[in-house]
Amino acid sequence: MPAFHSFSAQQTRAIVGYIRLLEGRLEARTLPGNPARGKEVFFGKGECSTCHAMSGEGGFAGRDLSTYGSDLPAKAIRDEIVKSNRVEPAGYRSGALVTQDGNRVEGVLRNEDNFSVQFQTKDGGFHFFEKSNLRAVEHLERSLMPTDYGERLSASELNDLVSYLMNSGSTTSKSAQDPSRTKDPTE
Repeated sequence: MPAFHSFSAQQTRAIVGYIRLLEGRLEARTLPGNPARGKEVFFGKGECSTCHAMSGEGGFAGRDLSTYGSDLPAKAIRDEIVKSNRVEPAGYRSGALVTQDGNRVEGVLRNEDNFSVQFQTKDGGFHFFEKSNLRAVEHLERSLMPTDYGERLSASELNDLVSYLMNSGSTTSKSAQDPSRTKDPTE
């Protein structure tokens, strides 16, 4: 089999589509909103792209969401967006560091051991600190992700955002929007 970099984007999509066909993952999903408007919310009003990447665009302080919603139901995605009390997984927990000169910096604790901290600031910069050179390492109880999306975004904007997240990682986006269309893996 030739290396994947020698395939065109269309050929790669066809291969992925065929593999998903073999996996039985071509079922139609009903999108609650408009993915194109959801993309505008993701990169605009919702400010999701400040921390999250989608298909290579956006920030990287948060998880890459390129395929996040490809297998999740709309309700689960919506619930996660509007959740007010989050527990972030290791590598994404928020924290604050106080340097010896008293500067306080908030961001994400990427890795920590007894002697050092790997830290990512909100602007995306990575930093390595020896704990002996810090006044304090604080583990924040709150997520850096906003908790007011239920108020910040209208119901239709949330539905559009959910649809964008559901649709982005899918190679079957056309068939997901139109269940009568069956995707030909060789397209």
